[in-house]
Amino acid sequence: MDRRRYLRAFAAGPAAVALAGCTGDDGNGDGTESSTDAPTDTPTADPTSTPTDEPTETPTAEPRGTPPTNPDQRVAVGDGFAFDPESFEISVGDTVLWEWVGGGHNIKYDEGAAPEGTDWTGTAGSRTTTYGEGHTHWHTFETTGQYDYYCVPHRSSGMRASFTVTE
Repeated sequence: MDRRRYLRAFAAGPAAVALAGCTGDDGNGDGTESSTDAPTDTPTADPTSTPTDEPTETPTAEPRGTPPTNPDQRVAVGDGFAFDPESFEISVGDTVLWEWVGGGHNIKYDEGAAPEGTDWTGTAGSRTTTYGEGHTHWHTFETTGQYDYYCVPHRSSGMRASFTVTE
């Protein structure tokens, strides 16, 4: 093989390989794609919590619109497996904005841990639905009383908080 033919063959090799990834052919010969982007269950690294058999779903966002720019109370979720602040007081009609600074967290409460008649349910989804860094959740509270909540995957690690809504 002469030098020019060798160089053409060598140069075409990497280009052909790179191009193959762009054609939608997964290499099975039928011209179809196969996806490797299937959702996976990714356990949250927490050496002190007890693992559960429940899978964790991680949606990208709640279908809600734009978070308030000037909420009455901000809460950081997930910095060191904590809510910051851990407790606070707001008035009826105030809005709380929870902002995820760590991934794999949610906000839930048990029956009786929030005032009867509240329309707040914590984050959307099941008890195993968690959210990643950058997620936000907000609610304007109209029902007075004590609200005790926690992150389901990290409850045993002490990731709990509370707030009171007053008149």
